[in-house]
Amino acid sequence: SNNIIHTPPPNNNQSSTTPALTPTNKMNVTILYGSATGNAEHIAKDLGNTINESKSTSAFRSADVMELNNFKRKKLMEAWVQPPTDTGDGVKKHALIVVCSTTGNGDAPENAGRFVRYIKK
Repeated sequence: SNNIIHTPPPNNNQSSTTPALTPTNKMNVTILYGSATGNAEHIAKDLGNTINESKSTSAFRSADVMELNNFKRKKLMEAWVQPPTDTGDGVKKHALIVVCSTTGNGDAPENAGRFVRYIKK
């Protein structure tokens, strides 16, 4: 016997109070990764490519992908203390995604160590 689950189609007649995302009200996202073997790096870069290649359907205008340890060199902390992007819906936000693996006994990978030490301060 087949267990088939039928999902009803979405009700497109419902009015939404959330404005549509357009290129002018989408925010950029920063994707930081820490990876010892390359798996987390690969996931982060794939996610960034997906966002950058599907701008019309993505919730973000663009994605910047970099190692966690680059947060200071790229002056991200200084940027994040500034007022965030107004997305057009009255909500101001900074977008950040962190993809990080662990190594050894739950330690941060080498390319994430400075970030972890900074956060622990």
